[in-house]
Amino acid sequence: KELPMIAMQYQIALPDHYDMNLIRQRVRHNGTKTDGFEDLLFKAYLIRENQGGSEGGNEYSPLYLWKDSPGMIHFIWDGYYDNIVSSFGRQRIKLGIPVFVELEKEFLTSRFMLETEQVLPASRKMVRPHFSAVGNGCTGKVLLCDPEQWVQKEYSFFGKKPDSSVEGTVYEVLHLSV
Repeated sequence: KELPMIAMQYQIALPDHYDMNLIRQRVRHNGTKTDGFEDLLFKAYLIRENQGGSEGGNEYSPLYLWKDSPGMIHFIWDGYYDNIVSSFGRQRIKLGIPVFVELEKEFLTSRFMLETEQVLPASRKMVRPHFSAVGNGCTGKVLLCDPEQWVQKEYSFFGKKPDSSVEGTVYEVLHLSV
């Protein structure tokens, strides 16, 4: 099974008082514009909402998995990313190498995503990162490696919100473009 070539994500931190319904409305009106986009395996429109806790503020954080770079280049440089720039400013785009991707038949029913991150320890021999965050009802799993920082990120998708005892950051999935 062939893995996607590259992943990208930009994380837009929003003020605690930001009305996240504005992002929901934005995705409702524009989310389908990336459906069927060239070389895109999927785009997950993700938000995290601060509900008075200490888990961090509001965030809009789309995650893209690209099968090949021409589609990603087209998205960034030919006007599509301009919508983000004009609304939120030019964001730092984080890139990752997909190491493991498994999308179940129910993937498109995903409503939540759990993100975990860990540093890859130095060793004398390279050891392939492995997926560790697994839960019941998982509709998809993605494992990325950032060899510049030697960090692995795990993304687990779910139809229902993961149990609060699970460690990591939970995002709401507003839309999945495939």
